[in-house]
Order: sequence, then structure tokens, then C-alpha cells
Amino acid sequence: MHEWMEFRGDQVRDSYLVDRVVSGESAWPLLGPYMYNSGSSKEMFYHLGPAYYYFQIISAKIFGSYPDKMAYPDVFFSILSIPLFYLFLRVYFRRNLSLGIVLVYAISSYFIHYSRFAWNSNLIPFFVLLFLFSLHKILVANEKTHWLWVAVFGFAWGIGFQLHAITMLLFSIIAFFSFLFSMKNNPKIFSRWVVIVLIFITLNGGQIVNEVNTNFGNTKRLLNFSSQGGGASESKFALFGKDIACHIEANSFFLSSYGSNNCSYGILNFLPSISDGGISKITKNWTYWSVLLLSLIFSGISYFLLVYCSRKEKEREGLFFLRLIALYAGINFLIMVPLSVEKFSDLRYLTPVFFVPFVMLGLVAKVVYEKFSKKFIILIVAILILLVSSNFIDISSEAKVLLEKNRTCSSHFTTLGEVEAVADYIVKDSGGEKNIQIGGYRELLVAVDPLEYLLKKRGISPIKVATEKYLSSSDSPAFFISCRSKFGELYDYEKIGNIYVYNVVNINK
Repeated sequence: MHEWMEFRGDQVRDSYLVDRVVSGESAWPLLGPYMYNSGSSKEMFYHLGPAYYYFQIISAKIFGSYPDKMAYPDVFFSILSIPLFYLFLRVYFRRNLSLGIVLVYAISSYFIHYSRFAWNSNLIPFFVLLFLFSLHKILVANEKTHWLWVAVFGFAWGIGFQLHAITMLLFSIIAFFSFLFSMKNNPKIFSRWVVIVLIFITLNGGQIVNEVNTNFGNTKRLLNFSSQGGGASESKFALFGKDIACHIEANSFFLSSYGSNNCSYGILNFLPSISDGGISKITKNWTYWSVLLLSLIFSGISYFLLVYCSRKEKEREGLFFLRLIALYAGINFLIMVPLSVEKFSDLRYLTPVFFVPFVMLGLVAKVVYEKFSKKFIILIVAILILLVSSNFIDISSEAKVLLEKNRTCSSHFTTLGEVEAVADYIVKDSGGEKNIQIGGYRELLVAVDPLEYLLKKRGISPIKVATEKYLSSSDSPAFFISCRSKFGELYDYEKIGNIYVYNVVNINK
């Protein structure tokens, strides 16, 4: 929904850029969003390709240049990922099982939460599925591959390359190994790979032009980040263990919404020493540890089945499906080993393998149903219902808070609806003045940039200042926002949701 969309600093930055392009003030960018933690400052950050910005610009040109309109591509590709996931699963699984798995994905609390704001990673699930689905078609058909799938694969690779540094590397490695495999089996398919590469180069033309014009400055920033070795202070064994722990955590959280979004806690602390209060930790968080233990068991069994079935499968389509997933998941795991440090502990870095726990769930269900007893179908259905229910409960809880406009005032993020209401109040209370001052009191500084942007959209020219101390000396309208009511005796204020908006010039006598 429009009002529930999270509106943060990154979205403000992107909105300004799109506004300038749509109004004709700026040319279409050659580079996209920068990658946090890739340098010591914004000037040193590595920039992704501009594909995500292009989608936003096109949407803004069609529907209007406003933050929610710029998020339409996220909505579009997120919705399309659902039927595409079903088609992908149908390569190997029966219809009913595929539908059940897709239902769990469609209501996944984790992915629904992130879909509430415009973010380049929201496009990853669709393009991962498109990349793998089209590649599977090419590998199975070989020289009989329809040119449509060649074009689709080139498109998926070209766009996915620009969505995240991990997909940039992951997609390219998979494409390279697939090329070698194709050439070994049938060199006649070489012309199709030429077309794929040409499509890829065309879609990444902006980056190529920028690199030529800047003496490969962006690439040098990426290589400099890679050479720094974020996990240099930790042993490879420790990083390897953290990588495993993070994947186990993701298998639980993506499927059920239970666990932790920060995998630095995870399975590595499952058996803490008694001297560190380990028993009391487990007792106090028994639900979390129970889910994590189940995830550990599930992960162990399902990864084994993935390898086992990929060796035993005789049908060509099923064989290629399982081996492609195993190769993809394995390479991603290796890529993530050096990144398994504290600053990359968030599960969002595992979005490129979002589908793996869902596929493994289907694999376990398929093996149990076919190899043991069809009576287990009741158990399989019960598990699917349990997963859907757990996600639904989590989503409902968050939706209730948003619906009642009773979200906790937070320094981490604000919603578009909250900031819009604050902006509308300030416009109304500023008495027609166009030049005003605004500020945020400590814990709500995160909302100042979004507020400034929305005020400008309403014809106001705000000046940002640090605290209310500076605002109070102003003769022009001046406002600051806070999560606290401590200034109610000093200034006139309006409470909007749980945000206090103080009119600093109007002092209560």
C-alpha cells in the first residue's frame, strides 16, 4: 500500500535522481546505486549498473514522478516471480506440490517485508528464476534451443549482472561454466552464445561507456574492495563455519519467518559453553533454538538429497534441473565464504539463493512421498499449512500495527504515509511561507531527508538544521520532529501517529 511503503535515505537519493532525469535536468545515468561497505566513503563506493534506475525512470515517466510510482517495478517483478517460480518448479515437481511450495513463497513474511520499499534487490528473485529457467531450457535442448530462450537468457544475465555485486559474479560464473559445458557437448551452439554475449554487452552499455570515460574507475574501486579482504582477520575455517550457519538460518527464516534476520547469531552459538550461561540462553529462547535445530536437521537432510538425487536422476530434464541448482547453490556458497563477516551478516545477502530452501522443501516432500509411503501426504500438507500459517501470523501482526497507525517511532525507518502526514501538517501550519527550517531531534533524524524531499514536492524550500536550539532563533516557520513529548510545555505541537511535530517559533507562554 502507498502509506505503508518504507521511505528511507536510499529511496530519497533515488527519487531525486529520477526526478532530475524525468524533468530533463539530467541525462539517464550510466551507473546505478552504490554498494555499501565497498569503500571508506561514498566517493570510494562501487556502483552497480543502472538497470534498476532505468526501470524507475520508465515507471516515473508513465505514472508520475513520486516515490510510490518509482516502486512499481518492484511490485511488478515481485508479482511476476510467483508464476515464474511455479513454472520453474514444474520442471521437476508435480503440479500440486509446486503450487504448495509457491504458496509458501508468495506469503513469505521475509520477502513481503522487503517488498515494502523500493530496493534494487527486490528484483533479484525474478531475474534469478528467469536466468535459471532459460538456462535450463538451453542446456536441455542444446543445438535445438529456440532463439527465444537465447534472448531471454541474455536479458536475464544482462539485468541480473546490474542488480547486486553477488549476482554480478554468480551469474557470470554460471554462464561461463554453462558455455564450457555446451561447447564440450556440441560446438554448433557457439552462435547462440555469441548472441547471448551481445545482448549482455548491449544491456551493460552504460557501464562500459562509463568505464572507458573514467579509465575503469568503478572497476578499480571494486577490485580495491576485493583486495582488502573483509574477513582477513578471521581464519578461513571460521568464515566457512559462519557461511554454513548463515545458510541454515536462511533456510528457516525464508520458509517460516522464525529465526533471526541476522545470521551472525545462528547455529554457531547453538551449543555455547555452560560457563557463558549457555543453558540459560537456550532456556530463555527455547522457541528460537528449537526452530534452529529443526532447520539444522532439515538443511542436512535436504542438501544430502539434492546431491543424492542429482546423481541418481535418470530423466534428462530432472537431471539438469537438480545439477544446475546444486552448481548454482555451491558457487554462491563459495562466493559468500570471504563475505561471512559481521557487516555482511544480514540475510539479504542470501537473496540470490532465496529459492533454494523452497526447492529443498519440495525435494524432501517428493522423496518421502515416492520412496516411503503415500500416507505421508497428510504430514506434507500439514507442514505446508504450518509454514503458511507462521508467515501469515507474522504478516498480520505487522499489518495490524500499520493499519492502526500505531507503529513504534523508530530511528531506523519511516513510512511514506507517516512522512506525508508530517509534511502536510507543516505546509498547513507554515502560513503560506515557502522558506522554512526543519530538523529532527536525535532519534528521528532518519526522517528529515524524506521530509525535506516531500516538502519540496509541495513547493516548500526547507533548510535543514541540527537541533531545535538553532530553529528557535528563526523568524521564519521552523519545525522539528521527535519521538518524544518532552517539549510539549515549550512549543506548540501536533502528534502524528507516534511522531511529535513541534512548531518551534510558536512558543507556549
